[in-house]
Amino acid sequence: MSAWQTCPSLEDLDLLHRAEVNLVSVRRTLPAWLDASLTTWARGAPAKFDQILRTDRYDLSGATHGLPEATRLWLTSDVAVLLGRFAHFAGASRLRVSFSAVRSDQCRRFHMDDVRYRLVTTYAGPGTEWVPEHALCREALEHPADCPCDANQAIVRNASAVRHAGPGEIVVMKGALHPHGLGAVHRSPPIEATGQLRVVLIASTVEGS
Repeated sequence: MSAWQTCPSLEDLDLLHRAEVNLVSVRRTLPAWLDASLTTWARGAPAKFDQILRTDRYDLSGATHGLPEATRLWLTSDVAVLLGRFAHFAGASRLRVSFSAVRSDQCRRFHMDDVRYRLVTTYAGPGTEWVPEHALCREALEHPADCPCDANQAIVRNASAVRHAGPGEIVVMKGALHPHGLGAVHRSPPIEATGQLRVVLIASTVEGS
């Protein structure tokens, strides 16, 4: 049965090489000033950054355009560390990297990603939600209902078991293309009705790299 692990550092990503582990989360504390700085930036509707990058050369200037200098420098350094460790772990020469301000319900239905590995961390706002294996009905993933609410009720056996990533928590998960199978089932938190903002980094492996 697949399992998830909470770990103290990115050095523990190798736990994902175990067949029974499909998600690793790394909890950390972000600078106290970061949330307010990013939220102010996000309210200005910055352009979404979504590019395939070589892992030996990151140009993140497009992702951080318009941020205050201190925030830009901290964020650029942090993202570079995360991408470097993730790429090394995954043995990837390229990554698809997305960095954006989110106001809508991006993925309301619980699902698996069509990748080998994906990294997600939320710098401002609520984080990714995922379902532990014991609370999951995988059969319902194969033919989900059109309505996300109906689909989620079938997929998640026990809604109280759903896990919620905290601010800055790094979530690295196996996807549907991983040879071990049984990728992590997750979704973006629903925020559209609340007026909340999220600032999110997503990095995914690219097939053939």
